Amino acid sequence: MALNQSKNIQNKKIGLITSISFAVGAMIGGGVFVLSGLALKQTGASAIVSFIIAGIMVLFSAISFAKISSQKNKGNYSGYAIVGQVLKSHIWTFLVSWSFYLAGIIGAAFVLNAFGIYLTSFVLHNNQIVLWAIIFGILLTLINLGPASEIGRIETLLVGLKIIALVILIGFGIANFHLSYLHPFMPHGQSQILVSSAFLFIAFLGFNVITNIASEIKKPTKTIPLAIILSMLIVMVIYVGIIIALISAHIHNYDEASVGVAAKNLIGPIGEFLIVLGALVSTLSSANANILGSSEIMVRMALDKQVPTSLAKQYKGHPLYSVLFGGLLYIILILTRKTDAVIGLANITAIFGLIIVNITAFKLYLSSNQKLMASIPIIGSVFGAIQFLFMPFLNVMIGFSIILLGLLIYRFRNRLHSQVLHQELIKIFNQVSGPLTRSLRKN
Repeated sequence: MALNQSKNIQNKKIGLITSISFAVGAMIGGGVFVLSGLALKQTGASAIVSFIIAGIMVLFSAISFAKISSQKNKGNYSGYAIVGQVLKSHIWTFLVSWSFYLAGIIGAAFVLNAFGIYLTSFVLHNNQIVLWAIIFGILLTLINLGPASEIGRIETLLVGLKIIALVILIGFGIANFHLSYLHPFMPHGQSQILVSSAFLFIAFLGFNVITNIASEIKKPTKTIPLAIILSMLIVMVIYVGIIIALISAHIHNYDEASVGVAAKNLIGPIGEFLIVLGALVSTLSSANANILGSSEIMVRMALDKQVPTSLAKQYKGHPLYSVLFGGLLYIILILTRKTDAVIGLANITAIFGLIIVNITAFKLYLSSNQKLMASIPIIGSVFGAIQFLFMPFLNVMIGFSIILLGLLIYRFRNRLHSQVLHQELIKIFNQVSGPLTRSLRKN
């Protein structure tokens, strides 16, 4: 009986393809449709180099994530529990989890704003970007408070559809490409390439959603590292391909909606329809992946007693207060209308978490006598820290302030702990009732 139950639980967990889908879904959201045009506007054709540099820099940290994810968890619920175990303090596990919780919520604000841009630019033809971003932000918040019987399968389908649309655009872009289109290659100088690479860091940060849901993945020690590396490589190829397509489309003024314009110029009205549809689907699925992944982080922090248990109070299988708090935060960020600042905050919070993960991976490599591999997290940490130099000082200070604000939550967590609620959460978790595994099983 117990053996059959164990098999049923394992069957409800997600595999390699779905893990890649969630990571690619988180990375290819607003980034590919909005950042591509902005990068070309800032950097010119050398944006190709900026994307490659950003991808390579993040890839070093992704390898560190693969390292910590391959470690067996010792009785903890957080996918980042190994961080606290290696660095000898649970506060490091909290800081990594809190950083990526914030990065996910802030990232949701960015992609919801991207959704508003494409909806109003190509469908409604008005300037109500903020209004529609907020409307659909509220809708996603409600969805993440209700039944989610098919979220996982739908996410995989949506990712597949938007990749098909982007591959079609890339194909037309390559077919119409000529090397002469790359001139002038660096209209704003070499330094702008590095500035843009810092700006584009966020485009590759969605891979950590796999670590967030580590306990819900089949054979995590094998699946997670492979899923992280493959999703990173897929996204790097897509971003470079889209830049080539934009260059081939002969757009005079690049902006947030340039991918849609490129599709119209290269393919015609049908191409524009496909890409705009892909952009709308992509940004919504990316926002949903960020919200869902962030809520899972909060549940695991509560299970490990790193935050007050009330922050993971369940409503139809979802953490009520976590989702509502996240919804309030990304609506406030959308209302600021400061896309660059939102991107910066997402970068800052995520990079902070990346550096801690790299330090952890460094110690793990040393303890296993893999001194050569230990250079990888060192490089990843340096690349991450360098990004702060290319960001506005005020943004960096705000980013660090909201990260450190989490320490107050951590400090008073025991005073707001409910043993009854904690036992309820453990029961739910042990029944494999998290949003992702529940969404993949039949009712």
